[in-house]
Amino acid sequence: MQQQLPLRPSELVRVWDGYIAFLKQPAGTAIEAVIPPDALAAMTDAARRGRKRRRLLNAFQIASAIVASVGAIVSVTVNPMIIGIGMLLIGGVGFIGAHNRSKIRDETEIDEVIAEPDATLQRNLRALDDFRNLIASGDIPCAERLPDGTLKPVAPTALSAFAADHGTLLILSRDQTLWQCIPRRPIPMSSLWVRMGGRVAPALVTSRVLLDTPDRELFDRRIEWLLSHAQQPTPRARSFCEAVQIIVALRRPEFDVLTFERKKELLSGEGIGESRIEKIHAGIYPAFNNFLRTLPMHEFP
Repeated sequence: MQQQLPLRPSELVRVWDGYIAFLKQPAGTAIEAVIPPDALAAMTDAARRGRKRRRLLNAFQIASAIVASVGAIVSVTVNPMIIGIGMLLIGGVGFIGAHNRSKIRDETEIDEVIAEPDATLQRNLRALDDFRNLIASGDIPCAERLPDGTLKPVAPTALSAFAADHGTLLILSRDQTLWQCIPRRPIPMSSLWVRMGGRVAPALVTSRVLLDTPDRELFDRRIEWLLSHAQQPTPRARSFCEAVQIIVALRRPEFDVLTFERKKELLSGEGIGESRIEKIHAGIYPAFNNFLRTLPMHEFP
């Protein structure tokens, strides 16, 4: 029987193994089985192009600064001064333009990485963004393993590289020369490790995922697990339990042949708000999704 989680919540593991855990993939799953080689190549090529673009913009900024400086000198030493002023304006406009261009995002979007429609790959790429943002914010602790085996926490200034353009390479690529493509520097060049603490990708467990669970026995076990962990005397827990009950209602056997609009009509007649039903059906109900973050989701069936 395959293990669902490749680590204990308290373990420190390499970032790419942590990503596998975040996706609740079996232990030992290769990155390439989650993000195909063609998608990895697309991200790598985009990062290299981005690095080349930044170098060209930096060179243009330096050249523009030199032109502006020369123009300032010429304007006060050469007559007519219009020549120097013109050089100063051209250099200044070029410098500002290059500076503004350098701020434009050059990360590839998900639809640019995926050659053909692939819902699973889209979900994994969204989870990758969530994972690196959690590391960047410090929500998932990150450390570098030094050559002597000791661990050193990664400073917040370095962690920001995870959230920068092409920061996915810190997780997906073991070729550290590609890390230099990330605009935010410096990042430690030692092996990076994370402590998951039982975190899993939020995209893996939503009300929509529950509604789409084909195995009725698995659906019932999941509902039982959620309700057992929500027995708390708080308004958030009560709202969560109400959302779970709506999910159960939408999965009533007698509703199997009905359209969603008909289900919504019947449930609204029982006093359930239509807006809440629609959000739960779409998987975007905040009261449900936010409460999940407080649960040990690595144990979720």
